[in-house]
Amino acid sequence: MLRFKTDRAELTPFLVLLAFTAVALFLRLYRLHELEPGLKFDEGWNGIYALQVLQGEHALTFGDKDGLGIYLIALATNFLGRTPLALRLPTALAGICTVCVVFWLGRLLFGWDERGRETRQRGLMVGGAASGLLAVSLGQTILGRTAYRGSFLPLFLALCLALLWWGWTRRRWWAVMLAGACAGLLPYIYYPARFVPFLFLFFGTSFLLPLRSVSLKRMQADLLWAAAFTGVAALVAAPILLHYIRHPDLFFNERIQMLFIFREYQGAPVLTLAKILTVHVWEILAKFSFRLLAGCCSPFEHAVTLNGWEALFFWLGVATAVWRWNRRPACRLLLLWVGLLFMPAFLADTKNTMRMVGAVPAIYLLVAVGLWETFQWSASRKLVGAKTWASIFGTAISVVIVIQGASTYRTLFGKGMTDSFYHYDMIWPTFAQRLNARPEEKDTVYFITHQRYDAFDYLYQGATSVVRTYPNVSDLDHRIEASLAEIGDVSTVKVVNWVEWSPTIEWRSNYIADFLTILLDKYGSYVATEDFDGIHVDSYVDISRNRPWVLFEDLPSPVVYDGGITLEGLALGSSRIKLPRRQRFDAEQSRSLKVGMLWRTAPELAVDYSISLRLYNGDDVKVFQSDHVLRRPYKYPLTTSLWTSQPVGTVFDLEIPNELAAGAYELRIVVYDLKTSTPTVEVGVWQPETALGRVQIQPSGH
Repeated sequence: MLRFKTDRAELTPFLVLLAFTAVALFLRLYRLHELEPGLKFDEGWNGIYALQVLQGEHALTFGDKDGLGIYLIALATNFLGRTPLALRLPTALAGICTVCVVFWLGRLLFGWDERGRETRQRGLMVGGAASGLLAVSLGQTILGRTAYRGSFLPLFLALCLALLWWGWTRRRWWAVMLAGACAGLLPYIYYPARFVPFLFLFFGTSFLLPLRSVSLKRMQADLLWAAAFTGVAALVAAPILLHYIRHPDLFFNERIQMLFIFREYQGAPVLTLAKILTVHVWEILAKFSFRLLAGCCSPFEHAVTLNGWEALFFWLGVATAVWRWNRRPACRLLLLWVGLLFMPAFLADTKNTMRMVGAVPAIYLLVAVGLWETFQWSASRKLVGAKTWASIFGTAISVVIVIQGASTYRTLFGKGMTDSFYHYDMIWPTFAQRLNARPEEKDTVYFITHQRYDAFDYLYQGATSVVRTYPNVSDLDHRIEASLAEIGDVSTVKVVNWVEWSPTIEWRSNYIADFLTILLDKYGSYVATEDFDGIHVDSYVDISRNRPWVLFEDLPSPVVYDGGITLEGLALGSSRIKLPRRQRFDAEQSRSLKVGMLWRTAPELAVDYSISLRLYNGDDVKVFQSDHVLRRPYKYPLTTSLWTSQPVGTVFDLEIPNELAAGAYELRIVVYDLKTSTPTVEVGVWQPETALGRVQIQPSGH
C-alpha cells in the first residue's frame, strides 16, 4: 500500500506535465503550415537571413537581428524547404518547451521550503498552474506560432535559471555549467537579454544582505560555484561580446537607440525625465494586465495578456513575493526577474509586447503563487478536509485551464482568422506560390519595385527572373535600363503592381510601380494585365533600346513658384486599372490619366501645399478638375512642410468622366496653400495656372 502511494505521488506530476505539454503541442502546431496565413514583415526578414546562412554567409548578427533564431530557422529550412512551416516551427517548438521548463522551474522554486523540507503539494500547484496557464495563453500561443526571434528568450532564460537553481542547491557542477552555457547564449537571442546580467548580479547580491548573515567560509564556497557559472557564460558569450567591442556601433545601433524614450528629451531636467518615465511605466503596467500591447500580434491586439482573474492573482503573487522577500529566495528571484525584464518595455518609446517577452515565465509563476496563497488562506478556514479541499481547488483550476484552452482554440482557428488578410502579408506568399507553379517564362522578367516584401523573396523558387528594385524616382529610368541591359535578352517585361490598404487612409498605391508603368508606356508596348488576387501584373513587349530612357521628359523646364516649391519634372501616362473603391479592385478598363511629378521644396518650408489638376478644351473652357494634397508617398503624414529628403516624386491617377468627349485637352496645374487655399504663382509668369502640356483622351471603353 505504501509503495502504491509513493508511485502515485511520483506519477501525478508526470501526468500533469504530459497533459499540459499535449495541449501546448496542439495549440502551437495545429495547422501551423497554413495559419496564420501569410508572413509578417519580420518573419520575411528572418527567412531571408536564414537563406543567407544556408548559402554560407555566417555572422553573429544579421542587420539589427541577433543570430541564434536565424540559425535555428536556417536549420529548419534546410530540412523542410522554403515554407512558412520552416519559418515558424522553431519558435513553436520553443514555446512548447517553455511550458515544460516553467513546470520544472515552478517545482524547483517552491517544492522545498527554506529549511530544505519538501513541499510537494506547493511545488506541484505552482508549477502546474503556471505551465497550464502558459500552455493555453492566447497571447503566448500567437507568439509561439509566429517566427519572432524574441520567442526563444523565455525558454533559454527559464532553462538557465532552472539548471542554476537545481545545480546550486544540489551541488551539481555539470548543471551549473550547463546553466552558464544557457546564460552565454542569451546575448545571441534578443536585445532585452542585455538586462539579464543585472538579474544575476542583484539576485546573487541579495544573499549577502545583511553582510553578517553569511559566514566567510560559506561565501568563499559559493564564489567557486559562481565563478564556474560566470566563466562558462563568458566563454560562450565571448564571440558576440568581442564582436560588440570591435563594433560598438552595432551594439548601439540606430534601432536600439530609437527604443529609448529619453532620446527625445536630452538635456531635460531630472524631474522631467522622472515624470516621463513614471507615466510611461504606469501606462505599460495598466495595459499589461489586460491587453496585449500593440505592434506585434495583429490581428489579435485585442487579446489579453492576462485576463481579469489572472491579473488579480498576478498582483496578489507580487504582493506575496514582496512580503516574503527576506524569507524566500524564490520570491526575490521572481520579483527581480519581472522588474528587470520589464525594463525594455518601460524604456521603449513604442509599446510592444515583445519588449517584455523575457519576463513571461516569471509572470505566470507569480500568477501561480497568487493562486497558491489563495488556496492556503481558504484551506485555513477548514470548511472541508484538507485533502478534499486540495482536490476541489485543483479541479477548479484544471477546469478553468480547459475553458481557457477552448477559448484560445476558438479565437485562433475560428473568427480571428477571418480578419487576417488585413494584418498578415497574405498576397505576397500567395503570389510567390502561384509563380512557383508556373513553367519558366523565357526571355521574361518581373519587376517588383518595393523594398519590404521579404515574404516573397523567401518563398519564391520559380525559374523566371524576378528583379527587386527600389530606386529613387529621379534615378528610376537609368536603373531600369541598366537592369535590362544586365539581364540581356528580354522580350517581355512584367511590372508587378498592387494597392496596399492602410488604416489611416483609404488606400495607398505602389507609386514606384506607377512611375515604371509610365516609363514602359513610352519605351514598350502594353499587352495585357493579369490579376493575382490583389496584385496586378502589366505586361510589355517590344522594349525599345534605340535611345536613352528618360522618365521626366514631358516638362520643357522646371516650374519655379514664389512659395518655395518647384516642379522639376513631369511624366504622363495612361492607367488601365481603376483606383479602388470600398476596398476592392475593379479590373474593367477605364479612361484614366496617370500624372507623375518630381518636386523640390525650399529648406525649412512652413507651408503645406495641394495641387489642382485641370483639363481645358479647345475653347479654353475648364471641363475637368481633380485636387490632391501633396504628400510624400508611403509617408502619409508628411506634407510638404515636413519633406526633408529631396526631390520627392508623386503620382496621381485622374479618372476621366465617361461623358467627357475624346480628343486633345490642355493640362494645367494650380499649386495652392492647403490651409488658406491661396495659390502660389510661377516666378516670371505671375499667374496661378501653369500649362503643363496637351494630353489625348481616348474614347470611352478604349
